[in-house]
Amino acid sequence: MAAMNDGPKVSGRKVATELTSVAIALLTGWLLQPWYHRSEDATSVLVTVFSILAGFLAAVMAIVANDRVLRGRNWRQDTYYLAEVRRELLRHSVTFYIYLAVLVLAFFTSISSTWPVWAQRWTEHSLLFFATLGIFHSFQLPRILSRKHVTAIEKEIRQRRERETGGDGRP
Repeated sequence: MAAMNDGPKVSGRKVATELTSVAIALLTGWLLQPWYHRSEDATSVLVTVFSILAGFLAAVMAIVANDRVLRGRNWRQDTYYLAEVRRELLRHSVTFYIYLAVLVLAFFTSISSTWPVWAQRWTEHSLLFFATLGIFHSFQLPRILSRKHVTAIEKEIRQRRERETGGDGRP
């Protein structure tokens, strides 16, 4: 008897992309720390950018959660769509926590006068790592929003066609 695979397949391309983004974020966090430390406006810019991104991501998460509510024709399909929504929300939650990490670390770097030099340096490295990772994760948001809207339009067209044709595809 063959073993059943209940979970979704893991995309090798997605894993490679994520590993590459982590490697680039590590490199960026390490190399840009001296620049960040000398910049007077860097913390302000990061806080502004990631506060806006966090708000935008919250809107995306609301769209994901509401977009597929009871989209199926029966409870089995609705159960499938619920699992799909949970997977997407988990991905977005990770991105949201990355944004929050950037904001918390930006706060910590702003209190630098009370920290030892080594702690300040490592906090700045971490901040730049998470900021870079957050930017990489942000590039997927426009694609997700586009897909949501196209899916909603396709669903509406399909429903109208079924109503107009009696469900069998004939006029």
